[in-house]
Amino acid sequence: MIKSREEWVSNIRGVSLLPSSTVLQKDGKWTVIQRKEAWDAAAPRIFDEHLDRFRKVAVEVLRERDPKFELEPDQRFAASIYDKALKHSEELRKGLSETLAILGSFPATLTSCSHGKAEGTAVLAVREILADADSILWGSLNYHLPMLAEAAPDEFLDAVEKAVSEEPSPFRAVYEQESAGIAGRNYMTGLLWALETLAWRSDYLTRVVVAFGELANIDPGGNWTNRPENSLRDILLPWYPQTTADIPRRKTALLALLHEQPEVGWRLLLGLLPSSHRSTSGTRKPKWRSFVPAEFSEKVSTQVYWEQVGIYADIALSVAMSDLRKLPSLIERFSDLPNTAAARLLEFVASESVVGLPEPARRSIWEALASLGARHRKYAGAVWAMMPDAVAEIEAVASKLEPASAIMLHRRLFSGREFDLFEKKGDYEVQRQSLAAKREAAIIEIIEESGVEGVLAFAQSVDSPWRVGFSLGVVANPAVDAFLLPPSNLSDEQRHLEELSRGFVLGRFHSKGWDWVDNIEFGKWRDTEKGTFLTWLPFCRETWLRVERLLGTDSSAYWRSTSANAYQAEEGDLAFAAEQLLLFGRPRAAIEALDRLANGAGSVPSQLVIRALQAALTSDEPEGSFDQHSILELIKWLQDHADEIPDQLSQIEWSYLPLLEPYSGGGSPKTLILRLAKEPAFYCEVIRAVFRSKNEAEVTEESSEEGKRIAENAYNLLSVWRLPPGCNEHGQLNAGALSAWVEEVKESTKASGHFEVAMSQLGEVLPYSPPDPDGLWIHKAVAEILNAKDGEALRSGFTCELFNMRGTHGFTGGREEREIASGYREKADAVEAAGFHRLATALRELAVIYDRDAERESKRGPYEE
Repeated sequence: MIKSREEWVSNIRGVSLLPSSTVLQKDGKWTVIQRKEAWDAAAPRIFDEHLDRFRKVAVEVLRERDPKFELEPDQRFAASIYDKALKHSEELRKGLSETLAILGSFPATLTSCSHGKAEGTAVLAVREILADADSILWGSLNYHLPMLAEAAPDEFLDAVEKAVSEEPSPFRAVYEQESAGIAGRNYMTGLLWALETLAWRSDYLTRVVVAFGELANIDPGGNWTNRPENSLRDILLPWYPQTTADIPRRKTALLALLHEQPEVGWRLLLGLLPSSHRSTSGTRKPKWRSFVPAEFSEKVSTQVYWEQVGIYADIALSVAMSDLRKLPSLIERFSDLPNTAAARLLEFVASESVVGLPEPARRSIWEALASLGARHRKYAGAVWAMMPDAVAEIEAVASKLEPASAIMLHRRLFSGREFDLFEKKGDYEVQRQSLAAKREAAIIEIIEESGVEGVLAFAQSVDSPWRVGFSLGVVANPAVDAFLLPPSNLSDEQRHLEELSRGFVLGRFHSKGWDWVDNIEFGKWRDTEKGTFLTWLPFCRETWLRVERLLGTDSSAYWRSTSANAYQAEEGDLAFAAEQLLLFGRPRAAIEALDRLANGAGSVPSQLVIRALQAALTSDEPEGSFDQHSILELIKWLQDHADEIPDQLSQIEWSYLPLLEPYSGGGSPKTLILRLAKEPAFYCEVIRAVFRSKNEAEVTEESSEEGKRIAENAYNLLSVWRLPPGCNEHGQLNAGALSAWVEEVKESTKASGHFEVAMSQLGEVLPYSPPDPDGLWIHKAVAEILNAKDGEALRSGFTCELFNMRGTHGFTGGREEREIASGYREKADAVEAAGFHRLATALRELAVIYDRDAERESKRGPYEE
């Protein structure tokens, strides 16, 4: 028979008073403080029928699918508000999963049960809980999975292996639930912790490593650092291994991974090589299973460390020698290899197996060697740099692989970051010019070898076709113009040609100026081709004049497509550019131009800024064009120049309210806040937008999207309101204005059924009022309002905000809480002496709360919850 909570409490109270009790009652809460000891004490009283009932309950509760997954990811933090909470509490789920782990870890203590019953119960429970689990169930179990893994390791691994082998795997959908931001979640974390836990036992290492490999293979990547490949590296780190498996077994696990998931295994190998940037906080250790012997040490000797590194390096070398596509990435790690492996790698690269390859096949290997040698020669004085003799040996091998074809030889000049191609530190402008000259010489050589057609083919093979085009534009003869102009409509496969053409136009312009542009015969060009060509020129008035001449009254082909780089234009021309961008549906681009103008010394048309901000709200420009910083800067500019446009600015602040977050440095809705402080009717309107009237019947139908947006904006506005009524923008309070404001709000909200909530919200703002000119800590006009007979809700909101204003704080054993309580009593005495006894009572009640907190804090340890 199941006992009621009252019966259970009656029985357990006597147990809690026994010496060395494992149960503690404190502040009305019951806690098992020695879980293992409690289990040992209770175990002989547990029989087979108890385990059967427990298994049934555990399966029923833990197989519950979390209804929060019915919500969008950014709404799940508020699942309880949307009535999407689990039927059973997380505390119950946690208790059941941990009891399963204890049951599976310490079955021998259940002396009254049948032989094998305890282990069998844990295994069957885990099997039933995870049977045919889909993505929702895996996600719902997230943080309970480590306990299920400890409860029945083999059964748990069976379920994971089955899930990763399915097509599609449910874990793909779990990955898709990952979200970023403050309220973001990652529902794979528990699974990774569970597998990390099992990796500590030698027998499970290979299965765990292969499972991690399967998960890594389907991992789409994300913002969270909890990723399968990171777990793999942490488990096998040669300097801090997170497994009790010996070196041969670690090698076996790694070879199994390479066989099952070659690319994941290859990345792991590279990650296990020495690196000065690698760090780890370790992996999850088992809480109940004795997988880690007491004598085990995670620290390794230098000899053992290099033994592991040598094994990993030899495996990496074998893989790269059998798959030459991997040689370049191993060459990049050349200086991290042990000497013997490095020597073997260089010997192999210099052998006929590599040197005899066709130029296209050995090009990437040569580029890796050339980059390696150049980097170490450039930073020869660095601690990590190789000795000059070693660098010279690398360069000698690279020379054997150097392509004879100009197209193959010069590819490196147009790949990678420009800074990486500089040959020494310092004199960067000189080196930039030198690099430009090398590129131009390379293009000349390619033209001589393969003609312009060779340059076009070359552009397709490099990372930066634009730079190829720029150099071609500088050095090519006029006849080349016909190859690349006018711009044509290109397919996705020919996108490199568009980059090449764009660079070519800029290169021509850079070397020949506007005369070249004006001498082009545009007669047979289509308007779209003219527009594209003009967008490749600098974003400045000289270009706009040619837009007008070449495109006439229909200049949409230019203004709808130009990159609109505001920093290429003169400040005095930016207002014109913004007007044109607005005219052709580019308000976000106009905002960037106006932002630069507002930050300069030029005159900014405020109405133009207003129009751009309003138009941006409904713009269909790409998401990447939404410059939040520029929008905020323009709103701040308007706030500083808002004397003649307060109504329009209020609308702008309302529309962009989610961006105006003062706590993150995003600015503040100053105009709206000032309206709250000055206009009681506006305050009442905001209150009605957020809160339901007590005069209305229960609302059953869901609000429209527009209604939700208005309510959310209104709530956000109230949450950042810190300027009390009757105050001006400088925080100076007018007693008469405050009294009139409050009276009007009371009359309006009593009629609408919002009186109590309006007063409570107002009370939360009043702590920010200034002190009284006569020296009282609070302005007497504010104290008068708070002391009113009908001011209970006001006083409640006031003290609530005072409490919240404390913010985050550390542990002081109650000392700080006692000081705060004393301070509020002093303030209560002061306002009572001034004639505000109801306010004094509210402050003393707040002091009592801090007294209780102080008492509770004095009895707990600094790390207790």
